[in-house]
Amino acid sequence: MDLRQLVQKKLSSEEKCLKCIEAAKIIDDKRHLRIIAITEKRDEHAIFIFTTNRIPCLSSEDMKLETVLPVESQLRCHAETPRGDSSGKPSTEFLLGLKSPEVHILLEMPQHKSTQAFLAEIKRAQDRYRDQRWKALSCVRLNVYSQNAAFGAVPSFDWLTKYRTRLGQSNPFAEDVFDPLKYMNLEDSNMKVSVSETDFQDRDSSSSTTWFTDSFERKTQMNGQGMSAAMGSSYGSRDSLDAHRDFDQTDSIETMQRQLGLGPGIELPLGAKPVSSREAVAKRILMDREDEFVDLTKVRVFCGTWNVNGKSPTQALNKWLVVDERAPDIYAIGFQELDLSKEAFVFSESAKEAEWQEAVKKFLHPKEKYRKVKSVRIVGILLIVFIREKLAKHVSFIDSDSVPTGIMGFMGNKGGVSVRFTLQSTSFCFINSHLAAHQEEFERRNQDYRDIMSKTRFKQFVPPLTIGEHEAVFWIGDLNYRISNISIEDVKTSIRDQKYKALLRSDQLFNQLGTTDIFRGFQEGDITFDPTYKFDTGTDVYDTSEKSRIPAWCDRILWQGVGIALLRYDSHPQLRISDHKPVSANFEVEVKVIDEKRYKKVYEDIMKKLDRIENEFLPQIKLDKTECHFKDVKFIEPQVETITIANVGQAYVEFEFINKLDDARYSKPWLTITPCKEVIKPGLSCDVQIEVYVDKSTVSSLNSSKDNLEDILVLHLHGGKDIFVTVSGNYLSSVFGSSLEALIQMHCPIRQVPTTQLVEIEQPGSLGHVDLTKTGGRLYMVPKELWRLIQHITNHGKDKADLFQIPGLQAEIQQIRDCLDTGEPEVLPGSVHSAAESLLLFLECLAEPVIPFSVFQQCLSASNNLLLSKQVLSQIPDYHKNTFHYLCEFLKEMLKYSEMNGLEIKFVATIFGEVLLRAPPSASKELGSQRARRHRAQEEEAKKAAFMYHFLSNDVLS
Repeated sequence: MDLRQLVQKKLSSEEKCLKCIEAAKIIDDKRHLRIIAITEKRDEHAIFIFTTNRIPCLSSEDMKLETVLPVESQLRCHAETPRGDSSGKPSTEFLLGLKSPEVHILLEMPQHKSTQAFLAEIKRAQDRYRDQRWKALSCVRLNVYSQNAAFGAVPSFDWLTKYRTRLGQSNPFAEDVFDPLKYMNLEDSNMKVSVSETDFQDRDSSSSTTWFTDSFERKTQMNGQGMSAAMGSSYGSRDSLDAHRDFDQTDSIETMQRQLGLGPGIELPLGAKPVSSREAVAKRILMDREDEFVDLTKVRVFCGTWNVNGKSPTQALNKWLVVDERAPDIYAIGFQELDLSKEAFVFSESAKEAEWQEAVKKFLHPKEKYRKVKSVRIVGILLIVFIREKLAKHVSFIDSDSVPTGIMGFMGNKGGVSVRFTLQSTSFCFINSHLAAHQEEFERRNQDYRDIMSKTRFKQFVPPLTIGEHEAVFWIGDLNYRISNISIEDVKTSIRDQKYKALLRSDQLFNQLGTTDIFRGFQEGDITFDPTYKFDTGTDVYDTSEKSRIPAWCDRILWQGVGIALLRYDSHPQLRISDHKPVSANFEVEVKVIDEKRYKKVYEDIMKKLDRIENEFLPQIKLDKTECHFKDVKFIEPQVETITIANVGQAYVEFEFINKLDDARYSKPWLTITPCKEVIKPGLSCDVQIEVYVDKSTVSSLNSSKDNLEDILVLHLHGGKDIFVTVSGNYLSSVFGSSLEALIQMHCPIRQVPTTQLVEIEQPGSLGHVDLTKTGGRLYMVPKELWRLIQHITNHGKDKADLFQIPGLQAEIQQIRDCLDTGEPEVLPGSVHSAAESLLLFLECLAEPVIPFSVFQQCLSASNNLLLSKQVLSQIPDYHKNTFHYLCEFLKEMLKYSEMNGLEIKFVATIFGEVLLRAPPSASKELGSQRARRHRAQEEEAKKAAFMYHFLSNDVLS
């Protein structure tokens, strides 16, 4: 049997053996027979090397895979003819060296036509890889449309994973899966990629470094032309949908995006040139001239949202998902309250997700085949995006993010999830959110929207992309806005008479659209359907329970962008699984398609003009000020100053705030600059916002005077000089971020403590220097501020539903902060929910946690044993021990009223375990895959909860 047929039997049906040849592998000057094959799948190529236990090889069973080498930029080939023997006769073989980061192989191959054909196939594979890579890197080079242009895709070689696993080789793409926990400071931010100068050379030009030597090129006999240079950098995953048979899209795409410079950053190799300022300027001019090389086509987008109230899919979904004869090109489907269990509140797995994922796939439009672009979930909020299979090859730069807005800012019972991608050259962003509930909490809903809008960041881009930087944005979800200031009888009458416009005048969201910052720039279609909440489950009857909630349009779909036309906006009352009805909207969206020939012509014209301008003019700017002073900066209360940078010269100016010498970033962590990099046209200006924000990560260092509100920013002009901007301010110390050791020594509010004394008592070990005779011979058992918070919650929260589950209002938390810092007023302001979150925030910000860093690992190790846990606790300082005992007794008291406040002991143990037991800041980040890190994080979280559970379910003081 032909060797190629034998190899083919070792491959899957989708993989094809193109060429196969026998060769000798040189090991310690000895020759060992090998079978070398070039295989292909989805236009990706790899070299397979097999051993054989029989000569000649007659069966595929005689072959065993030894090595797999993807044909990509890191593969190096060197061919040479061995010297003749002692008689002077020319050799009938030649040597081929194959080198990758993992292996270095030397092969002896016969000089005949089959070898020439084999080598030619390698060259074609490398040319194909280089061509695809050049197109993808062009996107990075030009950064067109906020890095959204899609010219090509770099092979991912994910199909080699199964072979590499058998051989013990690693696949850099295998473990790259979406993990919401990575936004809890678990992701590895050290990933870097080298991009060489040759990555940005013209694809038709030759390089100073050849991939094959001349002797090899002569063997290929292909037009007599040499191979192009390798393109630097490790190979990356394809920047579009993979053709997985499991109908799913994995996140290996994200690895490639990072490797293309869309992740934490680009590290340039020694001697290589960074992308010049001219490219950034060219990008800006290209955006202005896009009409010259962009054509428009239209796609149909289906958006759907449904709060399923924790139910399983017991009805067919086609009445919701298939409403038009024409199939959508894109589906974006959002669910809320997918899982209502208490255990699911802190990023745990959910069996309900698989049920609904499968149900959605089953009932997509039957006239088309679809591929899943991405799905993302936090607790009960799930977003799934599909695209028509024929369009999948045009999808690129896929990313996702999640923003929990629940209590402490990490619980995902409320919040938003988002998916972005580029179709052709138009960027899409879909957001699914579940905002705060209850009729009177519309301001809390507004705060949730602001948090999701401001905190969503697509981190595969540098700098990270925001929601507003996309061209087509769709926001779906249970927004929870209600109908207010009207009786339930009048509401139901208006619904019966279909007087929707009159009813909308009392809708909380409708009254804010276009008049406030809430959903600024978004549009909503005319509502011509009944309110979608709240129904008796299984019926079309509005709530008949004792609460008798007023019907409301909680479930909404909004959009933002040019070239978007709403075709239909409706609800689907036939589906009665939940107390909500599903809602859908169909859109027609204009998509930009770049004509590469016209684009190249415009680009070349721009570069010629830039050459002339740069030769004639230097960048010139004028700043309206170079000093910013912030007065009375408070914890969690941002302040913003604006600097205006005007381009007063004749040339385009690109500015950037750059790192100072030996600094890791351009500013201190409490300082943010927006934008930190921009291009300004001649005669125009740019407003730069300088924001100071002291959060839980920076408050301790400011309280203890280890840091201060002073910084110098370096404003760099590309092609010009550097300008220095001074930032200063005075920080008002807060009990948030102080140490327990300092707090028990304060007999007055912290704002009244002299700065020198505050610095002194904030020093570790300061209690050892306290003269009790001077302080009246008294120290507090626990901080008085902690006592005030706990007393307030005990007095007003025992019977408060959803205690420690509903987040507080930011404004109220700031008022509570001022009250604790100044001592006034005597009664804490705000709701009990704001006081509960303030308590958690207070504990989370302590300079040293209640359970000190020094015994953190001991607590985890002892977490499965009450006696060992008590022994560890006995080692900590008395003031830490007293605080821990006080908190446990408080929580046990609140758990006595669980029927009213909804608290459960496991839930309380989990929440307080997170803030009372914190890993030391010096703890190094663990290596490994994201899946492995997630497993370790969940294991650590479980141990923290187990430790707390002992003291909540037993007598702490015994």
